[in-house]
Amino acid sequence: MNQIGVTTMWAGGITVLLIAIFLLWLGLKAQKRPNQTGDVTMVGETGIVRKTAGFRGRLVVEVRGEQWWSKMNVPGSIAVGSEIQVTAVDPDDLILIIEPIERS
Repeated sequence: MNQIGVTTMWAGGITVLLIAIFLLWLGLKAQKRPNQTGDVTMVGETGIVRKTAGFRGRLVVEVRGEQWWSKMNVPGSIAVGSEIQVTAVDPDDLILIIEPIERS
């Protein structure tokens, strides 16, 4: 039976310890990052109106390549193809609250 030397055991133990510390550091670093998911990340995004006659008078807009139900936060109408900006997200219905972007 081969015996492992004391030096080899220490080297292996230190290596495992260093890997564990590195992984702990990565985990703690990830905890400090801001959210990259959820409805709060949608606020400020821009999109395009795809449909104006949706369910219950809602608009269908495309934001980040996804289609969302939305409603305007200002009175008035908007045309298909118009650019919009998300100002809030209704937490109860997951409906985007939008306003048109004025281009001059």
